[in-house]
Amino acid sequence: MLSWGKKSSATTEALKKTPLGTTTDQRIPDPQPGTYLAADIIPAVKNLATLDDLKWKLVSANATESMTFQMSFQDGTFAFMQMVYSTMGLSPNVMLTCKIYKPDGTKHGKTINHSASSFKTGDAGMSASCDDQMRITYNPTTTGYAVSFKLSPDIALDVEFTPTEPAFKIGDGTLSFSGNIQRCIGGNTNGSVSAQFLPKNKVTGTIMIDGVAKKACGVEGLIHHAIQIKPQGAAKWNFVNFQNNKGDALMLYEFESSRKSADGLFIASQGCIVCNGRIIAVTTNNRAVHVKSQTDKISGYAVPTQMYIYWMGKTLDSQEDVKVEISIMLTNQLDTIDVLAELPYLLRKFIQTFITAPFLYSWNEKITAKITIGDQVSEIDGTAFIESSFLCKD
Repeated sequence: MLSWGKKSSATTEALKKTPLGTTTDQRIPDPQPGTYLAADIIPAVKNLATLDDLKWKLVSANATESMTFQMSFQDGTFAFMQMVYSTMGLSPNVMLTCKIYKPDGTKHGKTINHSASSFKTGDAGMSASCDDQMRITYNPTTTGYAVSFKLSPDIALDVEFTPTEPAFKIGDGTLSFSGNIQRCIGGNTNGSVSAQFLPKNKVTGTIMIDGVAKKACGVEGLIHHAIQIKPQGAAKWNFVNFQNNKGDALMLYEFESSRKSADGLFIASQGCIVCNGRIIAVTTNNRAVHVKSQTDKISGYAVPTQMYIYWMGKTLDSQEDVKVEISIMLTNQLDTIDVLAELPYLLRKFIQTFITAPFLYSWNEKITAKITIGDQVSEIDGTAFIESSFLCKD
């Protein structure tokens, strides 16, 4: 999940859905183990995230820190708000993003850039605000957050995320970027990502679109806090956020190092499985496999049109084997973002020094996931937000 810079010049625009893959594409069988690169397995130990983990750190150089709030609506609308504090450029800056994607293909939103002087923290670093445009307030009682975003006189969100469980991390929460990534960052292989997750939240409050305010009813949400130090250390990212209104959720957060590696491609994946509002497993044996792809003529990247996504691990309580599988054709594309083209000039030139051509692709798909626990097999229906990001050409 890219977080160091995304911008759209238009506040509101109507889009015709033109996904790279079409509904006429033929599905091919899911790949068998051994036919794709698996993730490097790291210990899947669930730990509670501490207040120190969750507070804003404001790393001084070559880093990004983000709080992301995603919302899935029963009518198929998907929305997110994000606050990013970045020290990737010559001076720190703050990027505020609000995007609302409606089922008819209309989207509202943009990214707004501010100087770091507009950024304030409070509550011992647990809360933050920027220029009275976006405010994040930690609630110690619920361990959730109230979030407000004033995008324009006609578009504003004022919502509260109440998690079904406190935030967690896997292990100590930090993964190093590794492998030979010389083509991306000139031989400097340092870098890491620290992440904490609140994968299942009930969202309440008020959302105003086109000047019409309505209550947020039946909205499911995910919260994600991440610090990426030298984020150019990863060449690709896959992110999955599955939600339904029956208490279920799936989350996958995965990065790949450059394929130009004498030691082979390093893939690290973190995930969790939520049933009835409770995290039943955290997993690191996961993959978002790009089964079929189509070349984007603009970026040159092979963008997925069919994916096979799985989570494998042990249940937290009984240590039974658990596996979740999703097989999907990607037809409901939300966005394509040419990151460099949308950034301010100075930040763009700085990032271009390290990263060749970052592009981000996102979808919102209705899916059925197959869950196997022990010898019991069941299915759950819901909606999955899927994001694939490419930072460096192979």
